[in-house]
Amino acid sequence: MMNFFKKSKIELLIFIFFIFTLLFPAILFNKVLFLIIVVVYLNRKYYKIQTYSPFIIFSIFLFGYINSFFNHVDRELSLQFFLSILVLFLIYPILHYNINIDKIIKVSGLLMILYTAISFFIVVILIDFPYSNLYYDFFRNYSSGSNGLREFVEEGTLSFHIGTVPFLYLPFILYFELFLKKKTVLNFLITISIFIIIFISASRGLILSSIIAAVSILFTNYKLKGKIIFILIMLPILVFVFSYLLNNTIIFDSDEGSNGVKIGHFKSVIEHINFFNFFLGEGLGSFYYSMGSQSMKAHTEITPLDMVRYLGFVLSITLYLVIIFPVRKLKFYFGDKKLYIILFLIYVINSFTNPTMFNSYGLLVVLWYWYKILGNKNNNSLQNNLIL
Repeated sequence: MMNFFKKSKIELLIFIFFIFTLLFPAILFNKVLFLIIVVVYLNRKYYKIQTYSPFIIFSIFLFGYINSFFNHVDRELSLQFFLSILVLFLIYPILHYNINIDKIIKVSGLLMILYTAISFFIVVILIDFPYSNLYYDFFRNYSSGSNGLREFVEEGTLSFHIGTVPFLYLPFILYFELFLKKKTVLNFLITISIFIIIFISASRGLILSSIIAAVSILFTNYKLKGKIIFILIMLPILVFVFSYLLNNTIIFDSDEGSNGVKIGHFKSVIEHINFFNFFLGEGLGSFYYSMGSQSMKAHTEITPLDMVRYLGFVLSITLYLVIIFPVRKLKFYFGDKKLYIILFLIYVINSFTNPTMFNSYGLLVVLWYWYKILGNKNNNSLQNNLIL
């Protein structure tokens, strides 16, 4: 009975931590919650550690933080990077108390779409409302919200989202999987609602990642015959969609604003790299001149190159390996868990050209992945319900 109350307390604290991190990332309260969780957990009996990845990642970022004092860096950003990875230590109470992170993520996703819908209604629909601008200031400052147009097509595309919108990748795939298992109207409506919020974010990487993840889940659920039919149906659809995007939009055009900036970032990093900073890095939050933005930059959308600048090549490779493979035993990566690796790798690949990994919500995605790999098999929600 006492153990049940301990689990309930930790689960509630982690749930509230997720909510404040995802809805109001700029508010200090989520940092206070994190400290409370750590203190409560550390007062408990010590149990075996299933993964040393948080300690290894902490050591890598500690090196980057110390190294930053010997170079020209954004000091606030450097500290932010260093402190952000501490969230990974939550994997220990999550595993110890067998916390159902899937449930927390699903509820968090519902609150995110509700908050986004309310914000959209106030900021866009009620634009002439007296308090609309006041609300938008709160939305922008405390939720890192954004409202505007992205010029992928001639008329421009509406873009409206909270700063943590890439996290909706997880609720989307969990509710999509739930819909495949229990084909109810409610599950369908929730899945569609999440994708609509993802779509109006106008984030190409997030939209594409979500579609690829959904296709991967579908593909996994088919037997061999179904897989062959699925491929034969999907190939012409993919060719048509790619041709349409290539001929009717500037999504893949190097002259498109976002693409041009990223290409400039990449070229400038290549010119900036020398023998010493390639192997040792220049510390977390280090500056370099980018032709993409024609200014000094401490942080860009190209995450792997930033990590090489910060930590050096060897530690950057080590960092990604430790994240993707939190435990050395190969048995943790086979069977039903192969799909988790695929879904997480889709998110990781998206983070290569978007700053969606080493921040508050991106590391929550890492926690979910570790939970699926290391946690109790009974907690795993993505099952192979083979059809056809």
